[in-house]
Amino acid sequence: MTSRPTLEERLAQYGGARVGGRRRPFRQSQLRGLRERIQAQLDVAVARFEIDRAIYEIEVDAMHAWLRNLVAFDAYCARRGRP
Repeated sequence: MTSRPTLEERLAQYGGARVGGRRRPFRQSQLRGLRERIQAQLDVAVARFEIDRAIYEIEVDAMHAWLRNLVAFDAYCARRGRP
């Protein structure tokens, strides 16, 4: 079996991007141009998307593990109930 990365390992690559907090899309708009503001907003949006995607993958993996355990428990109960 292949070892799976831990949650910390999967999210570590996104640690540099700060997501959340107060939204300040046009902060210091006099100092930066439109292109830089748009690029900064896109970077934040991509970071949020990547984190959401990683969390979704973790949830799907957990659901598959839960279903495997449920099937195994059902098989155990079926074997135990036989005469």
